Amino acid sequence: MGTYLHGLLIEYGIEDGLILDLGCGTGTMTELLASCGYDMTGVDYSEEMLEIAMQKRVESGHDILYLRQDMREFELYGTVRAVVSICDSMNYITEPDDLEQVFRLVNNYLDPGGIFNF
Repeated sequence: MGTYLHGLLIEYGIEDGLILDLGCGTGTMTELLASCGYDMTGVDYSEEMLEIAMQKRVESGHDILYLRQDMREFELYGTVRAVVSICDSMNYITEPDDLEQVFRLVNNYLDPGGIFNF
């Protein structure tokens, strides 16, 4: 999945820069994209999942920022070139209004021409 996702980013001209992994869980995809040279931020609501992600970060040495936030209300420090939300993360948003709010936030934090892959 990491190779496929990296290929999609390249296809859309995103070869470097800041990427948000929304609903990053244990950071597996975050780590894979960091290995491809992207500056990664991971957002997840689960403290337990983020603890595992942060342990992976220690082991890999990647400079990944992890934030504990609800994807319906997340806040970033600036814009990103792409947002990815892989492995069923969006399926946790079951209310149409909540899903619309997530899409609004993603749009707000995307650079012009950025992509959202979910």
